[in-house]
Amino acid sequence: MASLAAAEEPSGVPDRDKFARADGGKKDLEADSDEKMKIFENWLLDNNSKFPKLVMQKYDDEVRGVHAAEEIGPDESIIEIPLECLITVEMGKATDIGRAVLQSDLDLDAPKHVFLMLFMLIDRKNPTSHFKPYYDTLPPTLSNMPIFWSQEELALLEGSYLLVQVEERNTAIENDYKAICHLCPDFADISTLDEFKWARMCVCSRNFGIVVDGVRTSAMVPYADMLNHYRPRETKWTYENHKRAFTITTLQSISVGAQVYDSYGQKCNHRFLLNYGFAIENNCEPDGFCPNEVPFKFDLPWQDEIFDAKSAFWVRDGHGKLIRVCVSDNENTSFAFACLRVMVATKEEFQALSGAGGTGAVALPHTVKDIRFPMSLRNEKAALTMFMGMINDKLAAYPRSLEEDKVLLAGDSLTPFSNERHAVIQVAGEKEVLEHYKTHCQVALELLSFDVNDDAAYIARHRELRDSGCSPWILKYCSLDPMGTIGMCRRMERRRLQQAQEGTSDPARPHIV
Repeated sequence: MASLAAAEEPSGVPDRDKFARADGGKKDLEADSDEKMKIFENWLLDNNSKFPKLVMQKYDDEVRGVHAAEEIGPDESIIEIPLECLITVEMGKATDIGRAVLQSDLDLDAPKHVFLMLFMLIDRKNPTSHFKPYYDTLPPTLSNMPIFWSQEELALLEGSYLLVQVEERNTAIENDYKAICHLCPDFADISTLDEFKWARMCVCSRNFGIVVDGVRTSAMVPYADMLNHYRPRETKWTYENHKRAFTITTLQSISVGAQVYDSYGQKCNHRFLLNYGFAIENNCEPDGFCPNEVPFKFDLPWQDEIFDAKSAFWVRDGHGKLIRVCVSDNENTSFAFACLRVMVATKEEFQALSGAGGTGAVALPHTVKDIRFPMSLRNEKAALTMFMGMINDKLAAYPRSLEEDKVLLAGDSLTPFSNERHAVIQVAGEKEVLEHYKTHCQVALELLSFDVNDDAAYIARHRELRDSGCSPWILKYCSLDPMGTIGMCRRMERRRLQQAQEGTSDPARPHIV
């Protein structure tokens, strides 16, 4: 067969070009000739599946993809897999063990996933299973998934909260396995813990959420699960009840030889790596937004003189405050700053916030999350200073700098689908978020030091920052516009100083917006 990949020229996008680099730089990738794949495709075709313009290719031992064998137009149905070839949650529930799990009402970590796993683990023991050609194509080890990484590979994530999540995932899977074995002791003869983990990650990385005859379910969809991820999406998928089939349709033209992608959704790299076994080097949306996140754990300082009063307010929206922030000013960023403001609030600031001794004329926040505005210039400085310390602590926990990560990724020492490369992409993404907020704190603290009565100097510095390419999120926070955080701080501080000069208020008491 003629080369298919040769028609797809390098795009300059690492997350696409890695497939051409996967074989060590060969230009031409032949269609997958694996005998198991031939049997699999014949099984699908014998069961009335349709994928006439597609061909599978293999890039690495456990990495495959789907390419266009001929020109494909927009809005063209390219894959059709009938219901008879799908494995659904209901099929797992119908097994003896599935029924026992349902009746027992076990508290499982991922119930829908477990029922798909149960069916697969039980059914693949049957050498004449209808789904045997599909099972034979599933990767045997899933060594790319962090829960299966060696200690040496996990060490590549040093400093990342993902290490905690890997441990939590392993524990959750082990607890589900033990619970099912306790309920149905014979299950231990069907599946080992390692096989249970394998099934969990197969299902986690490959299932589709669909609606069949009005019932919302999840399904394993052979062939459709071979499409790799890329955004913005180039195809769409659904279950079409009138066809009794799962279908994938193009959203644009796809040239012969080009890889056909699915979109796994807008996600932080920690979710891609934990659930799918890869990380995206340029994980950005068309508008520039990057969903990569870093979690921060916010706790009240126990030595605070008003710890009890703050704690009563703090727990109104939950005790734990583990908040993931990305480069944005979304709800999580707002919540993070609200936590910081409460953590550093003086007795007077907190009393003003909670309305203690007040008239009740102003609507006050009921929970920490309700705090949308700064408390005072002093408080905001203290919050930013505390945040800077938290950021520096996180950055210090990594063995390499962001610049060192970038050099590694730009070089040739990390092979395209290696766990090492994906680990470096993951931690580099975290550091980019941390460096953004470090710059945010530095810029904001600098601007908060300007004389509150000298707007001209402030505006000039703000303009310099804008012209130098400062992040729009930082510029918005520092704006003198009515909703700019530092603008509010400056106006509150002017009002406080004016009232203090006039003797109409306590100069130390903040003014809550």
